[in-house]
Amino acid sequence: MAFEDLTNIRKFLNTNPRSKTERRRTNNWAFYQLKMFVTYKAILAGVPVVFVPPAYTSQTCSRCHHVHPEQGKSYRHGKVFKCGCCGLEADADWNAANNIATLGATVNSPESSVMSCVLEGQLSLLCSTFNQG
Repeated sequence: MAFEDLTNIRKFLNTNPRSKTERRRTNNWAFYQLKMFVTYKAILAGVPVVFVPPAYTSQTCSRCHHVHPEQGKSYRHGKVFKCGCCGLEADADWNAANNIATLGATVNSPESSVMSCVLEGQLSLLCSTFNQG
């Protein structure tokens, strides 16, 4: 089971100017509590839980694992991801969720890794963190 690591999400969200309603909505999300509940239940069921750093998950193609070759550029434009390599066009959050699921599965089965070079660094970090815990 894999989740995006939402550590410091409130600090990040509160750096952007937003309305009072938007701030209230995001600051009431119980990220830590959700993380603890899921981890607790997963441990009881014997299911490993992986918290994936969000870096590049929405900029990497979930089909061919290609990342834009130019530094600072991305195939993601707002809510849409369109791969310049294989042509996959999808919702950017859906694409990121698939990459997070693939990273989580790869941590549990590293011999079958198919991740791109950018995400391989994330994989090494996850494997070392997962094996220590």
